[in-house]
Amino acid sequence: MSKHILYQALWQCFTLFLFLFAGEYLIPESDANLMYDRPNGYIYPGRLTEWNGDPLYIKYADKEGPSRHYTFIFTAFVLMQIFNMICCRKIHDEWNIFDGIFKNPMFVILWIAIMGGQILITTFGGLVFQTNFKGLDGPQWGIAYLAGLSTFVINVILKCLPDWIAPCMGDDRVFNARYPHRATKLHNDDGVVEEKE
Repeated sequence: MSKHILYQALWQCFTLFLFLFAGEYLIPESDANLMYDRPNGYIYPGRLTEWNGDPLYIKYADKEGPSRHYTFIFTAFVLMQIFNMICCRKIHDEWNIFDGIFKNPMFVILWIAIMGGQILITTFGGLVFQTNFKGLDGPQWGIAYLAGLSTFVINVILKCLPDWIAPCMGDDRVFNARYPHRATKLHNDDGVVEEKE
């Protein structure tokens, strides 16, 4: 479980930082009015100033409200969490993360409600949620969903790696059974903990 927590977090940080710092070269923009003084086909950066201190989005922030760039970052972050919720249902490297999903209707209802809420917040949140007044366009939504779905790919890759590549976070019966030579405590068949000698 700890390998999934650690490496999913690292993957999500990498992905979000990539879009944060290079989004102006990666995220397409279909609305020419939102490209402002950079009509290059990509999203206008949400930074208030250039790296050298010259004004950037601050020139448009009062009139246009929150930037579309940062709206994309927010949406991609939340979608990564929403799709990772499905991965988190199975914590001991079980392959089918969808197994039994409909046996827990509360999970399905909450998942749909959170996804629907995110779509509404991004599209209509405006000043209340600090999202761009025009929301995101189709290609931007597509890239945000791909970022979210990438958590499934990372989940599969992590299932192929041994558990000991991440620090242990307390006593774990499954880890101890798989790697008894690395375990600090062993469980017998009755669940009684025995200290390893």
